Amino acid sequence: MHINELDTPALLVDVDQLARNIAMMQQQISELGLNLRPHCKAHKTPELALQQIAAGAKGVCVAKLGEAEVLARGGVQDILITTPIAGLKKVQRLIALQRQYPTTRLIQVVDHIEQIQLIGKEAQQQQVSIPLLIEVESGQQRCGVEVGDELLNLIRAIQACNGVSYLGVQAYSGHLQQVKTLNERNHAAREAVLPLFTYIEQVLTPLGLAPSVVSGGGTGTFAAYQGLGFTEIQAGSYVFMDASYRSIEDLQQASEPLFGCALSVLATVISTPKPHRAVVDAGMKSLSIDLGMAQVLDDDSIRYQCGGDEHGILHLSQQSQKLRIGDKILLLPSHCDTTVNNFDTFVLVSGTEVVGEVAIAARGRCD
Repeated sequence: MHINELDTPALLVDVDQLARNIAMMQQQISELGLNLRPHCKAHKTPELALQQIAAGAKGVCVAKLGEAEVLARGGVQDILITTPIAGLKKVQRLIALQRQYPTTRLIQVVDHIEQIQLIGKEAQQQQVSIPLLIEVESGQQRCGVEVGDELLNLIRAIQACNGVSYLGVQAYSGHLQQVKTLNERNHAAREAVLPLFTYIEQVLTPLGLAPSVVSGGGTGTFAAYQGLGFTEIQAGSYVFMDASYRSIEDLQQASEPLFGCALSVLATVISTPKPHRAVVDAGMKSLSIDLGMAQVLDDDSIRYQCGGDEHGILHLSQQSQKLRIGDKILLLPSHCDTTVNNFDTFVLVSGTEVVGEVAIAARGRCD
């Protein structure tokens, strides 16, 4: 089937570019001597997670417990949950998942003693053990403890608690992933975590409490940490890329971008009310706008504007005033993660031919 035969809106994945992106990131991280732990909130799909692992990734990470449940059922056996969980119901789900998949390593991030004690209590009762990473504040001012006594106290709390084990720390500076210039981005990323590594060297290591795992980094900052103590990188968006990532200075100033855009939304022109304006059937319920407007793929002469829940407005230049009702157009999302969550399936394409379909199994799993 040719892509123009698809009903729309449809979420397309270029399988050839996808494979290149997966191979390139694995090569980059391996050359840095680190492990790659791709963040699956970008694609929310066991099949793609297993493809990343087959290419060399150590395991994966997810943002939510619900995503971990889907990936574990899909055969992924090393999963880091990067967001702390709260409440008995969530903890019981975590423990139940570990019991259901005893050969799967589930790692949970925490940043408070109450989380440690509740997970430990439930895990001990069910005769399992959950390895924990402590999230450290790294400039984002979201979750995470401050470097210093807060961190040390949590490490000791984990060691004193049955049912859990101290694995290491998470230091993720999400706010720096899309700083526009490469040098500024890398400098800011290093500065954000230097206090942590100084503390590890000067305090934790002499006490025998150095972390086995230091996890963090992302698509924009994976190359910023050479010479520091990271052990694994949590890059996620590289698998698809999007308009917002494409707008930052190339990740390593290569003559060609390291990662190409593998994700697009196919839309249909449903109205041409004026020569300079057309309307397509892809609005906010197809293309997320949290990081700006989508872009028309490979045609800068057309500007996309969100026209509401179900409509997108195309502003046409004189050169592009040839669109007709029924024409198909490819749109590059501004943010891949939130756009993927709008669809049930990926349509896999090679060039302009449809080659398959994959269910987005963890779509909507914000639990």
